[in-house]
Amino acid sequence: AKDVLALQKDENKVIPVNLSYDQVSGLSTELRTKLDKIKPDNMAQAARIDGITPAALMLILAEIKRRDLAMKAS
Repeated sequence: AKDVLALQKDENKVIPVNLSYDQVSGLSTELRTKLDKIKPDNMAQAARIDGITPAALMLILAEIKRRDLAMKAS
């Protein structure tokens, strides 16, 4: 339930164009392929991709937040 609320809060979070889904550890090859092909603009679009699980969305969101923190630190 906590993860679902976090995803709802961040559904408009923009997915960077240069995000490599290969860098998102824990994603299956099938999901990486789908995400690379579709290239969703935000988390809401990613959530509507067939086969994407809440866990996969959390992994993507965590990678985006980690990148954001790294950019702020530099």
